[in-house]
Amino acid sequence: MPGSLWAVLAVLGLLPGWIFLVKREKHLRGATRSGLGELLQVAAVGVGLTGTALLIWSIISEAIAPFGFVSLNELARSGGIYLAAHPRHVISTLALVLSAACLLALLLAAYIYRSLHDAYKPGSSWEQAFSGVPQGKGIWLGVQLTEGPLVEGLLHSFDIAEASDGNRDIVLKHPIYVTVDDARGVTELDRLVISSEHTQYMSAIHIDLAREDSTA
Repeated sequence: MPGSLWAVLAVLGLLPGWIFLVKREKHLRGATRSGLGELLQVAAVGVGLTGTALLIWSIISEAIAPFGFVSLNELARSGGIYLAAHPRHVISTLALVLSAACLLALLLAAYIYRSLHDAYKPGSSWEQAFSGVPQGKGIWLGVQLTEGPLVEGLLHSFDIAEASDGNRDIVLKHPIYVTVDDARGVTELDRLVISSEHTQYMSAIHIDLAREDSTA
C-alpha cells in the first residue's frame, strides 16, 4: 500500500482502541489514567485489532473482491496504479477493515470483562475493589485515617498504578462526613483528596445514587 494509505489506516485504527477504552471504563467505574497512559493504550489496542482485521481481510480478499473490495493479488501486482483506478474499492475495503476492528474491540472487551461479577478477579486489588458497581449505584467509602478521624463520602475517582507512581489517591465527593471521638458530622466540602499514605483501612458499600441525591 502507498504510504499515505497506511497513514490514513493508522489514524482510523485509533478508533477501535478508543472503543475498547470506553468499554473498559464502563466496567471499571471511577478509574483515572494519565493522558499518556490512555493514548498508549488506545494506540496499542487500536494497532493490534486493526492489524488483526487486516490479516482477516488478506485471507478472504479474493473471495470478496467481486463485491466491490480491493483484490490483494491485483494490489500486489499493480500497486498504486490499481488503487488509483479503483477508489471506491479502496474506500469500501477501509470501511470493512475498520468495522471489523471495531467489532473485535467490542468482543475483546466483552471477553475480558465477562467474569466481572465473579467472586475473584485478577489485577490490582485497589482497582478491582472499586469496580463492578451496579447501574444506578455508587460507592460509599469509609476511610480510617492514620491520624485518627474516620472520613466517609461518595467515591468520586481514584488513581491506579499506571498514573500514580506507587502513591494512590482517592477523591470523595459531597456529602462528606468526619467522625472524631464518636462525634459524626457533615462537612461543607464538595471534594476531598485522601492519599494512601494517610489511609489505615477502607470499607465500601453500594448505595442508591437517587436516594443519596434526595437526602444530600
